[in-house]
Amino acid sequence: MESNSGPETGSNHRRVSVVQLICRAYGLSDASEITMEHIDRYVAERRRAEERMPHLRDRFRPGIPRPRASGDAA
Repeated sequence: MESNSGPETGSNHRRVSVVQLICRAYGLSDASEITMEHIDRYVAERRRAEERMPHLRDRFRPGIPRPRASGDAA
């Protein structure tokens, strides 16, 4: 399987494979335990999470005022 950046923790920015992500997500000890059901469920969950992401980004984005340009009125 291909590599995926996945969740990064701390200063360790190593790449995590999709197989490793699926094993972690479902508590599997290694790739030999992965079934098509695990893969289908993982893909469906990722799609739902990505669909919600723009909404969550807008919801939690702080309202930081834009710095004024030198010509802006006070």
